[in-house]
Amino acid sequence: MENAARNHLPPLFLMGPNRSGGTLLSRILDSHSRIAVYNESYYYTFFRPDLHRYGDLSRLSNLLRLIADLREVICAQKLMKPPGVEEFLDALVAPTFEGILTTLLHLYAHQQGKVRAGDKTPGHYLYLAEILERFPHSPVIFYIRDPRDTAFSNREAYGASLRGPAWSWNKAVESYRKSSRPVHLARYEDLVREPEQAVRAICAFVGEEYEPQMFRFYERIPSQLAARPHHRDLLRPVDPTLAGRFRQMPKQDIEWIESACASGMEALGYSFAGSKPKLAGITAPTEFDLFTDRLRWYRWNWRRWRRGWMRWKIVLRVRLRYLLSLGWLQKCTVQSNPER
Repeated sequence: MENAARNHLPPLFLMGPNRSGGTLLSRILDSHSRIAVYNESYYYTFFRPDLHRYGDLSRLSNLLRLIADLREVICAQKLMKPPGVEEFLDALVAPTFEGILTTLLHLYAHQQGKVRAGDKTPGHYLYLAEILERFPHSPVIFYIRDPRDTAFSNREAYGASLRGPAWSWNKAVESYRKSSRPVHLARYEDLVREPEQAVRAICAFVGEEYEPQMFRFYERIPSQLAARPHHRDLLRPVDPTLAGRFRQMPKQDIEWIESACASGMEALGYSFAGSKPKLAGITAPTEFDLFTDRLRWYRWNWRRWRRGWMRWKIVLRVRLRYLLSLGWLQKCTVQSNPER
């Protein structure tokens, strides 16, 4: 197992705004004979904000705590057979934050009988600069969709407000435009209207041969995804009519999104419904906005609440352990006495 994991190529990363075709793209790539794409590890969004609270990962005790928390996420997601701790350690690429993620993805690919691993997590665009730096040989595919369709799809799937998706789209575009090395931009509109051409370009970017069977992805959708109503479009061939559905929204909503996302739309070549709108500033969603959007998504679905509680539980446990270890006090002492 050790050699099987360490001999894999550097992992691929797929990221972009939520509801922008990332799952469709990941399922197409996952249908390649050599590529296995883990669906939403949330590795950076879950663990990166609290990484400093785990301590030096070169210490086995700290390393084991992070691996244990990651295994808890893996068990809850049910996307792969959870590797045992010893199995994970035997396959470990390096005792680092990046090494743990690489090992997870390699083990996933090995279970799928593939030689290349990838991860699709929308929110990883917030960490694009760090991923580009720490994974210098990993291809990054940045998927994007018309912000009006993105907002419409978020509202339809999650009951979300317009502000959150519009703000996230702007942040994602800003992250992409600041990328320090070439990142492949995969437009949703190209993927559904000219799928073969779009996928051939992606295969060329990652250095793999195009395979026609990739478009039979709908025959092998994992049950965890197939059961979700907002993923029902994955159960059929690529549908070009899914682009431009924002026209079902009220005119004032379309105009608001265009005003909020005008700069990015113009930079990426998305045309406006009318004349170019006056750019309207948009502030980040407040905690209340995020809370209400989350409630709309959770509603009375106990599975969603269970997944949410799993993340909160890990965060609370890590922060409580950090406080009890007095690590925060030691950090403050060092900062107040820099000569020590």
